[in-house]
Amino acid sequence: MKLNRTRFTAMALISIAILALAPGASAQTLTVSLSTHAVNFALTGGSATNPGNTAVTSTTTWNGVGNGRNLTVYCYFANAATALTGPGGNIPSSALSISVNGTAFRPLTFTEPSGGANAGRHIIFGIPIGNAGTRTDSTVFNMDLSTGTLPQLPPGTYTGTLSVRAQIL
Repeated sequence: MKLNRTRFTAMALISIAILALAPGASAQTLTVSLSTHAVNFALTGGSATNPGNTAVTSTTTWNGVGNGRNLTVYCYFANAATALTGPGGNIPSSALSISVNGTAFRPLTFTEPSGGANAGRHIIFGIPIGNAGTRTDSTVFNMDLSTGTLPQLPPGTYTGTLSVRAQIL
């Protein structure tokens, strides 16, 4: 059995761990966990500023992956056009923006290795790491309802699933 050690991936809707073992090798693990699995918004029609009610802290932990690797954590929806759905239609991923560790808000409009085209965004990208460690990042959310048909979005409950994935290359 040959083990390819070029990529490790973990994903969190609920925390999971990926474990790969090679004969005579120590365990290699990568986990990502989230402080909460729900963010709610009190939406104001036509407003560009609709903050989420809480930040989400992602904690990424790795062990036995070797030195000289890079860590990337990203989030994504399955489909950019239907990131959230509700009684009045859909809210696209481009209406949702994130701020990571206090940076400027940026919309979820990138194509990531997983998820829909133009439906994601890096939380962190290409951070050099050692053989083992932990990293914590805080993500704050905002919903922009000021463009397209979104100013006329009727009241209701709109839901969607934003996935978070960690990858070591």
